[in-house]
Amino acid sequence: MAAGHLEVGQLVVAASSGPRIMTLTAPMGLRHPRYPLRGRTELLYQLQQQCEGRGDGRLHVLYGLSGSGKTAAALELAHRLQSRFGTAVGRCTWWIDARQAALFEGGLRSVARRVGVPEDLVNADEVVDVLWQRLSQADWPWLLVVDGVDDPSLLDGPGQLAAGTGWIRPHGCACGLVLVTTCDGTPDVWGAGAVLRPVLPLPEEDAAQVLFDHAGSGIGPVGGAVRLARRLGGLPLALRMAGDYLAEVNEMPEAFRDADMPAGFDAFVRALDGPVTHGLHPAPMIADMRRLALDLLERRGFGYAAALLELLSGFADAPVPYTLVLRTPLLRGHDGLEGIDGTAMWRTLRALAALSLVDLTPAPDAGAAAVQAASPATVRVHPLIRDLSSTSRYFPLVVTGLAYASDVAQAGKPEEPGTWAEWTVLAPHILYLVEQEAALATASEEVQVSAAAAAEMGARYLQARGLARQAEAVFTKVVQWRTRLLGASDSETLTAQHNLAAALHDLGEFAEAEALYQRVWQAHCAARGADFPHGLTARHELGRVLHDQGRLNEAEQHLSAVLKSQRRLHGDEHGHTLSARHELARVLHDLGRWEEARGEYEQVLRARQRTIGEDHPRTLTALHNLACLAQDEGLLEEAFEQFQGIHAARSRVLGTTHPQTLSTAYRLGCVLRDRGDALQASALLRQVHTALSSSLGEEHAQARRAAQTLRSLPPVAG
Repeated sequence: MAAGHLEVGQLVVAASSGPRIMTLTAPMGLRHPRYPLRGRTELLYQLQQQCEGRGDGRLHVLYGLSGSGKTAAALELAHRLQSRFGTAVGRCTWWIDARQAALFEGGLRSVARRVGVPEDLVNADEVVDVLWQRLSQADWPWLLVVDGVDDPSLLDGPGQLAAGTGWIRPHGCACGLVLVTTCDGTPDVWGAGAVLRPVLPLPEEDAAQVLFDHAGSGIGPVGGAVRLARRLGGLPLALRMAGDYLAEVNEMPEAFRDADMPAGFDAFVRALDGPVTHGLHPAPMIADMRRLALDLLERRGFGYAAALLELLSGFADAPVPYTLVLRTPLLRGHDGLEGIDGTAMWRTLRALAALSLVDLTPAPDAGAAAVQAASPATVRVHPLIRDLSSTSRYFPLVVTGLAYASDVAQAGKPEEPGTWAEWTVLAPHILYLVEQEAALATASEEVQVSAAAAAEMGARYLQARGLARQAEAVFTKVVQWRTRLLGASDSETLTAQHNLAAALHDLGEFAEAEALYQRVWQAHCAARGADFPHGLTARHELGRVLHDQGRLNEAEQHLSAVLKSQRRLHGDEHGHTLSARHELARVLHDLGRWEEARGEYEQVLRARQRTIGEDHPRTLTALHNLACLAQDEGLLEEAFEQFQGIHAARSRVLGTTHPQTLSTAYRLGCVLRDRGDALQASALLRQVHTALSSSLGEEHAQARRAAQTLRSLPPVAG
């Protein structure tokens, strides 16, 4: 700051009472020709059309987080228009810094002077009406940029911005554009005469390219750049800062570098995950913007904004299904959230989104939901805002919200594909919760019990999606928590042990699974009798794991006893009875009693189709085993057609890499081999082996079986 003068952006006004000196020239020196503007092609195209005879006369408002590149987009537009129209449009491009009222008003009066408003009107009150009349009548391209509008009320002037009577307003010129940059995208503030254009964080590919633009191509691999771009939330200013830092470090003589200076993308990510006060962390650069935004919301009556932002920042860095986890009865009474209701919650979320502190994604409409199970509406806090807002104050509320949302009564069973849309967005937050061991250790016993319940449900979802290894790790923690909190013999602890055994079974760790199932079954029997439902389920699973170990007679003994009890308790059509019949049929199948097995498979299949539908995973499992029976009987054409249909259905319902889908693909590959099509069999079995090795490990029985079958194939010519 020079003596007697205050410099703000491109406008300089004397601090004394003398005449103001100001410029309306776009600050093109801030545009860097070396660094292309990434990820804004469509936005710039649409804005440029406004000055090419296709303008709609409305205000076009670029809004977004501080550092998102709003000013950079405006500068790039000015450059393109000058390249398109030459010096004429350069003389009719006016750039006004709106961060101070006096500078903004003086800038508009200078624009009036430039477009020929008589001098006696320039300083008069009616200048604003005359200015917009002149601009509406213009037959030449013009661009008016109002940059850095922190408080839109500044633009009201003699009237009201939203009503179209403020300092800036809609116009009637088809080749003119009023472009505003701001952090505030609240629709009611700007009115119907404005087009709100969000300047969002860059997609990962464009964001990674910004890092390469500034850091240089030799800093590291693309994957590292993508990871750093994701950690910085795609914020252009943060990306430029990180890229410039890495460029400088790598140009520095090694002797001058400090030991902890990150010189690559992944090292920079690790540095960011340290304390926010770390000198590299870009979050403090937007701390003032966050504070100003929350102050503005407070003045507008959004008293819950700061607390709600802090609460949301306690969830994982992922979209938060707010309709599931932010239940107002659970929040009311907590510090900062006293008295909050649904209306206040919704209005506050929208207000936070309008100031770009969070991104709101609505649930898909009914048409989209008819094609695919509807995902819930979500809100996501920008990673750098989350870094600034996250505290431990609301950790118990995060746990409570996740426990409530993950209860079967709310989200449904995670084993049912129809619930997966909700579980997909819940799971990242539950897994993040599991990682917060330090916070859990100091939480109340009630919070810890709730966390274990949520974690168990999240692990069940992972297992249902074929991610047994990840599920096993979470189930192991749940068993440890519940044993410590509730005791080894508590029914909830036994349930956790049962689920852990199921994950171990899927991983091929049969001996460990058998021991756990045996322990759970016997504990339930001792406490509640042989017909206790959870005990019967454990014995059923014990029969399955014995079958998979080839101990068929033992498996038949257990499964026959379970089937007898289930029939007595529930009848022939109940799901538990059908599951026992199906597993017993598998044992009969492997014992060579094929006709008995076929009869059971077919009856179970018809009941499944009738009760849970054609595409349910259990129905597809019955179909798969019938096709396996046809294959074992040598009915290759019949088996081939059946496996093709089942593989397509499982791929659609479960995904192409789910173990059940891969099991069908393996069987299909074997049928192709037996039909003499070694080429197709080899291609399919290689895919199966690769996917199984990746998800379950090369030593898993199914992966080894696929590898052995591949080695047995005859050489393929060419």
